[in-house]
Amino acid sequence: MRRNLFFSFVALICVCASAWAQKPKVAAKKPSTSSVSLSRAEKMGYARTNKYWGPGTYYCFAPGAIRMKMINNSESAMRDLTGISKEDFFTEVAKQGFVAVPPKEIEKWVNYGKIKSSDFLYSPDKSYIMLPGYNEMEMSAQPNFTPISVGSVSRFVLIPKQDSLKVLEMVWQYLRDLNDMKLMMSSFGSTFKKANPKAYPIEQAGASGWSSLLAGSFVLKMVDGKPHGYWNRHEDIIRRTIGKPEFELRILGAEIDFGYGLHVMLQKEGYVLAYNVVANTLSTLPPGASWVDKHKVMVDEFNIAEPLDKKSIDLYKKAPFPPVLEDLNKLLHIR
Repeated sequence: MRRNLFFSFVALICVCASAWAQKPKVAAKKPSTSSVSLSRAEKMGYARTNKYWGPGTYYCFAPGAIRMKMINNSESAMRDLTGISKEDFFTEVAKQGFVAVPPKEIEKWVNYGKIKSSDFLYSPDKSYIMLPGYNEMEMSAQPNFTPISVGSVSRFVLIPKQDSLKVLEMVWQYLRDLNDMKLMMSSFGSTFKKANPKAYPIEQAGASGWSSLLAGSFVLKMVDGKPHGYWNRHEDIIRRTIGKPEFELRILGAEIDFGYGLHVMLQKEGYVLAYNVVANTLSTLPPGASWVDKHKVMVDEFNIAEPLDKKSIDLYKKAPFPPVLEDLNKLLHIR
């Protein structure tokens, strides 16, 4: 039950609302550099906890000790742009060389219908576009004032159809990044428009954690009147199906205070890889609820989910058709 609750809050990864904000005025204390490296946001000096959203207020970005690994990769760079005001966000990305995307260019990257947002930004080398998502902190500590935080960040990468192998490598790199950050992997799966979930060779990939990823996916078929189980590695399934019409692949992962997601879609212009990071503790709680108490529940759920993921390997080994489990480091090609 608790594990399901943990995975449920990760599924909220794309929820955000738009509005304007004012700049935080209270600087957060920087952690000591003796034991950990500072994240990019901490090097910027942004206040991640201030008088509008901190311990004891309705919203709380840092209700307890934030348990995230300070590592520099593409996902941590996105994570470090959350929890600041819209004004500070655009000030920082302007320093980094991001520029506005012309409206006519947005649709081919995102393919979510007519896009009205003017907040899409080209990366400095134009290899991807980025979009912040905003949260209205309407229950802030100051009466009659609603500060706005950047609660999520998305980036979109467009890859030509003929470069499916590059897409596959980018998917594995994303898994390496999540593994380096010591995240829980909530789900991994791929499919396409006319996929048959009971077909062999297997047409759909699916896993519910790092331990499941080690094994691949499974189908059961009747052979000479007897059930026969087949296992395929996820990479083999994806290589077989990645060019199919309306192919898509999803990965969800989480640490206590942040959720992560990758959605790969095949459309007319090519493959679109949509990456998302959301600050889970910048969402809305029911009236009367406290983020200080909610955060304790999130910590408990995460701590319970970690050993459950490892124990599932034992369940695989006891199954009628046990999979061949692979070493995760070799699977992710970590050197």
